[in-house]
Amino acid sequence: MAHKLALVTIPTLNERDNLRWFMQAIVDLKDDALHVLLADDDSLDGTWRTYGTQYAADSQRFHLMRRPGRDKGRGFALREAWRWALEHQPPYAYVIEMAGNRSDDPAHLPALIAKLEAGADVVVCERSAQPGGDASQPRKDWGIGRALIGAPVQDYESGFRGFSRRALELIDPRTLRSGDHGIKAEVMARVGRLARKHGLKVETLPVPFSAPDMAHRQGGNTGFGGLCGLWARRVAGRV
Repeated sequence: MAHKLALVTIPTLNERDNLRWFMQAIVDLKDDALHVLLADDDSLDGTWRTYGTQYAADSQRFHLMRRPGRDKGRGFALREAWRWALEHQPPYAYVIEMAGNRSDDPAHLPALIAKLEAGADVVVCERSAQPGGDASQPRKDWGIGRALIGAPVQDYESGFRGFSRRALELIDPRTLRSGDHGIKAEVMARVGRLARKHGLKVETLPVPFSAPDMAHRQGGNTGFGGLCGLWARRVAGRV
């Protein structure tokens, strides 16, 4: 499928064992308009080294951001990666967020990009309610948390989502605060506000739940305190 230039941003820490699976899935798509930026928190297992040697040698499509000495965490890595994406030339029309731990499958990228090409500003891959559940099962709904932050989708904790350039510019990575997994809820709180104020078109894409284990799934969500903080910022108009 021909499409405008797109970038997948992947924050990583010690994901060397998963990297080959993920990158092979990207390569198998045979999509020259799909680029990758790996933002690595100086992994001790050498994730950055493996990626730099095997993939980033193709500097046209595959890019490496090694982050030694910087603030660590998914939020910090993504905020820096998104700023890089907005400054890149030639410009990216779409920027996609994914995890590199096998919980997000690149096989769904063509469908996600197709929705962006059709006019969506934000596309969120909503997971099935149960681990191992397929795309036809009920979507994960975080209920009270969704209401607190004003998220426009049920699965606001999904870290597999795509943004049009306009949407990412309006989100403005420079003004995000979260340094960890809380960035998922913070961004969706902001998307909810921007959808109401600027008419951002938000769509969802049902996907199977494929998290490697329950412990990882539970450990990557925004805590109740973080949600309450987002609610207070939302009420004050500061999200």
